[in-house]
Amino acid sequence: MLTKKQLDDIRSLQQISEETENIELKLNWDTLKSRPADEKNDYFHYDKSGKLLGYLALYNFGGPVELCGLVHPDHRRKGIFTSLFNEAVKQLTKARKLLINAPASSESAKGFIKSLPCTYSFSEYQMKRHKSAEIGTINQEVAMRKAVSSDLNFINHLDTVCFDIPKEEAEAFNNHIFDCENEKTFIIEYKSVKTGKIRIQKEEDTAWIYGFAIDPLFQGKGIGRNALTNVVNLQHNKGVNWVNLEVAAENDHALSLYKSCGFEPYGTQDYYEFDLNTLKI
Repeated sequence: MLTKKQLDDIRSLQQISEETENIELKLNWDTLKSRPADEKNDYFHYDKSGKLLGYLALYNFGGPVELCGLVHPDHRRKGIFTSLFNEAVKQLTKARKLLINAPASSESAKGFIKSLPCTYSFSEYQMKRHKSAEIGTINQEVAMRKAVSSDLNFINHLDTVCFDIPKEEAEAFNNHIFDCENEKTFIIEYKSVKTGKIRIQKEEDTAWIYGFAIDPLFQGKGIGRNALTNVVNLQHNKGVNWVNLEVAAENDHALSLYKSCGFEPYGTQDYYEFDLNTLKI
């Protein structure tokens, strides 16, 4: 579990880095605030005065391990991030895949990635919707309810068929997050039949949507659009000003759906797959 000082130091370093390069880093603050005490996922570089100069985080969301990090703009090209990276990857020899995340417009991140055995994998749009955006109508046959433990098999199934996550990894991830205090999973039903799922996290006046999936057997019926409209209405009615989500840039269908529901892109994150075989030589 990260201490309050560590979280404050990370946030300060993030603010400096983002302002310098005019970028948005994806540090998944909800996850940082609830790190398991028995796992090593965070790596720090402090100077002798106690100032944080570099930070690297690992994330396991049920599929590939993701990596994101940053170095103070005044202390780059000193080997700080390379040192953090070399320390972090030591524990990834058994990982299925490692994806390094970098803001698309970050020249410093791209420069580091060029030095690694990496290949470009995909890009992801960050999208947000303000409560002032026009709200669509809802099909009353599409409903949502809070997930219960007996829904876990269905949730795991959706992660496997919709996101290509291996069954064992989906089970481990969903068992881990199911009872998280600030993250709730909902089941989407159509005519009282389970058809999909969606996770919602809240941070101050912003809500984040994750793991949104409709069973392939029920796709093409407008269920996803109605469920998304339902979620947006619910969050805005609770006083949330912004609802955010992320979508793969090449997923034209999902991108069109989100735009039609009032979401607008505001940033792009690129992902690079690291060749884990280089760690086993």
